[in-house]
Amino acid sequence: MTFRLDYTVPQQKNNSIPNPPGYLPPASSKQLSSKSAQIDSDALVKQNKKATELKLRRAWDLALAPAKALPMQAVMLYFSGSGIQIFSLAMIFSLLTGPITAVFSIFRAFESLRPTSTPSSSLKSDEIAEPSYGPLVLPMIAYVACQGLVLALGLYKCSTMGILPSGSGDWLHFETRLDPPEWSAIRSLSLG
Repeated sequence: MTFRLDYTVPQQKNNSIPNPPGYLPPASSKQLSSKSAQIDSDALVKQNKKATELKLRRAWDLALAPAKALPMQAVMLYFSGSGIQIFSLAMIFSLLTGPITAVFSIFRAFESLRPTSTPSSSLKSDEIAEPSYGPLVLPMIAYVACQGLVLALGLYKCSTMGILPSGSGDWLHFETRLDPPEWSAIRSLSLG
């Protein structure tokens, strides 16, 4: 004795419950193929343009994110104190290494936001245009500048803590001293 479950919903024409708004009844493959033939290139261009605008907006959000986090990082550095403790050193380490690694991985950060170019007549109909970083140049420059601000904040904190060698006393080891000139008349007579 075998059981067979039927998961299909029977289509009744005299259904008293109306379909909800936005519901489209299932279409046959013949109807789907005729609808796909009706989509024209203008709709694809509009859709591509809309997607490109959205990606550029997201790219600007990504580029300005380090600058938006800068005030909070400044407050946290202020409350960490000017003494050399584990907590303040860990924060400074993250402020100094984070921007450097972010700048070196900039292409990976903006990889998903590369807009595809509109299909042109030079491409065949079955070829897909390769996404480029061209429209993302300004957001990338802003991203690097914002990461530079984060790095400058970390260097400023190092300077205020006295870790950054910025005074002349920090470089005495590398200073060379000349032999003093002889001013003693007695010593000059003894040397000849």
